Amino acid sequence: HAGVTDERDGDYFGSAVNRAARLVCAGHGGQILLSGDAADQALGSLPSGITLHRLGSLPLRGLEEPERVYQPVGSGLRSDFKPLRALETPPNNLPRQTTSFVGRHDDLAHIEALLDECSLVTVVGAGGIGKTRLALEVAAARLNDERDGAWFVDLSSIGDASLISSTILSALGGERSPEADPLADLLSYLHKRELLLVLDNSEHLVSEVAAIATQIIGRCAHVTVLATSRSPLDIAGERVYRLSSLDPASAMQLFGDRARAANPSFRVELKASIVEEICNRLDGIALAIELAAARVRTMSVENLASHLELRLLAGGRDRRQRQQTMRALIDWSYDLLSDDERDALRRASVFAHGFTLTSGTGVCAVDGDEWGVLELLTSLVDKSLVVAELHGDDQRYRLLAPIREYAYDKLTEAAEVFETMRRHAAVFGAFAQDVYDEWDRGPAVSWLARSEVELSNFRVALRWAFDEANDRKLGARIVADTTVIFLRLGLLDESIAYCRRVLEAGLPLVPEVEARVRYGLSMLYSNRGANKECLDEALVAVALYREASDSRGLARALSQISSRYAHQSRYDEAKAAANEALRLARDSRDARLIADVLRRCAEAFAGDGAEQVRAAFSESVALFRTLGRDDDTARALNWWGSWELQIGEYRAAAERLMEAIPLAGSDTSLMFLTNDITSCFLAIGDRERAAAFARQSLVLATQARHDILTFLSIAYLGMLAHERDPRAAARLIGYAQERLRAAGWKLVAPDNTLAADLHGALRAKLKESELDRLLGEGAVLSNNQAVAEALSA
Repeated sequence: HAGVTDERDGDYFGSAVNRAARLVCAGHGGQILLSGDAADQALGSLPSGITLHRLGSLPLRGLEEPERVYQPVGSGLRSDFKPLRALETPPNNLPRQTTSFVGRHDDLAHIEALLDECSLVTVVGAGGIGKTRLALEVAAARLNDERDGAWFVDLSSIGDASLISSTILSALGGERSPEADPLADLLSYLHKRELLLVLDNSEHLVSEVAAIATQIIGRCAHVTVLATSRSPLDIAGERVYRLSSLDPASAMQLFGDRARAANPSFRVELKASIVEEICNRLDGIALAIELAAARVRTMSVENLASHLELRLLAGGRDRRQRQQTMRALIDWSYDLLSDDERDALRRASVFAHGFTLTSGTGVCAVDGDEWGVLELLTSLVDKSLVVAELHGDDQRYRLLAPIREYAYDKLTEAAEVFETMRRHAAVFGAFAQDVYDEWDRGPAVSWLARSEVELSNFRVALRWAFDEANDRKLGARIVADTTVIFLRLGLLDESIAYCRRVLEAGLPLVPEVEARVRYGLSMLYSNRGANKECLDEALVAVALYREASDSRGLARALSQISSRYAHQSRYDEAKAAANEALRLARDSRDARLIADVLRRCAEAFAGDGAEQVRAAFSESVALFRTLGRDDDTARALNWWGSWELQIGEYRAAAERLMEAIPLAGSDTSLMFLTNDITSCFLAIGDRERAAAFARQSLVLATQARHDILTFLSIAYLGMLAHERDPRAAARLIGYAQERLRAAGWKLVAPDNTLAADLHGALRAKLKESELDRLLGEGAVLSNNQAVAEALSA
């Protein structure tokens, strides 16, 4: 790389390119990027025996014209460089960086070189030294070298080692299969991909991360892993890159940049000697420098240097010593706080992934003074000990990881962990109850987003209350109230596991709590296609809701039973449950509850004729429309259309389902709609529209990790593919029928008829032995393989 400030100066530019070419040659080869008219003037000034071969042009973000890329050609130089790509940004989830990247360019180049040589590089260094930021810069620099992009996984909030594989898979956008081990799913997903995987903050789970990384690099030939940790993973094939402190020039540049952000009038060149002294005393540790620079908002650098001299520990540059230096800096910052600020900082350390002012007040304030907590947080934000950030429309606060760790140590020293964790669990227990009540009575549009952002805090509260047995009754309540959140987020397995543990713990649960756990389980099982388990749990929930005298819960559980019975054509039992559920709902005078019960119970009246079913659906839709609840209206129309589809009224079904499309307020609603519309158009024979909706349904179901709809969508695409590629169709239908069988899902009209017709068509085109072989091959496909084949069929 040759940096030129004014490319109109041809002589200077030529000499810069000459120097760059000599460096490239000394390093055994490389590529040079040139831009601007002056580039042509520079090409004649090259080392003897070296010529430049033009590879093409490379568009770069922020430049109007593409860079021209040349490769030096000469004796002894490498010629096997990766081809150019970057016409569009590869897939990635790299977080946007909002501050400048200072120094570390040599480190970045060295790590990139290591990644070219091996499959696993671990960046090792002290907390706060800049491992994460450097890893993100490396990932951004290598985006165009990886066909499937670069992906960042923050492991800092993972306390349960069993969640590591699923967390990585989720960050990659992969999906869980119904019964497979999470690690098997992850390896299956990565097996055919070419990407860079960044595993950040691995130190607290180092042995477990090491075991998973060993499997990835051993079985996924085109996946490169870049880990950050305070210690090596210590496995075969690992290259360790130990990150040192910033060099003096970079440290001063970082201080000046962050100091100007805190105080725009600050000029580092006017205080160079003092700033150099501060950076030297801070041992070049990036986070320590940033924290110190932020003090320029309220104190002079002379005063800052004086305080640093009193507070910092002397020592060498080994990892332990740098940790002591970091602690000394935070010690100093902590000592400058008032007693109330220290209390707030210590208590805030129990939050995971941040907190709101309301939850902060509940945990940090003894007297519940929200304004007082706001003043404390504002002060801590100014002192760079707390980060304030907008999350949607909500203001949230969080502690940087090293400061959170330090503050938690102080909480432990003060013997305040139990009481603070008790307050945290109580706050999120109350929040979970509010979340459930809002869902029950009609959630606002922001309901799911407000719930999802606190998922890590719910897990922390559950771990303390239930897993660690500090307050298992509270833990059971949190489990009962959060089932609807996990349900809407598609985290079915995790929520089912929590519910089963509560029920199997032998706790003396009050009826209202157990009823809510059972009813939540029935919804979770319903979405997994486990119809028997769904009905069993709903039946128990009904008895418990009766005992608790909870008429709203009873109405919902009865409607669930009615729906399950109707699907089994047990119409007498379905109608009896429906009549009681509707009576309870109408007695409540809650129009949304009435509409919801009508939606779920409508099919129970099929024994009285189709018009009775339509009347119930029609009333449900009308009530939801009157309430202005578009998403609920779309859901009711979806159920109505699905029923019309099952009885063979395909055009009526299409009308209801298409009517719902513009009202669907979420990808979840759209996912169900597109799946049913596909079935509808297949039955009508409109293959073009069926194909479009089938692909959309599969993409949405895959993103939501909804197994049943994923399997159905793949089956539909198999049905659509059989005319042009019967072998591909056989593999897809083999996969779908095996997965649906394993889930206990039975096809109903018209899908069962369409599937039978497909088998007949395939038998007419393929030999029986070949068809059996292809069906068997499909049955053992991984989810990712099946999705890929379905989308390309």
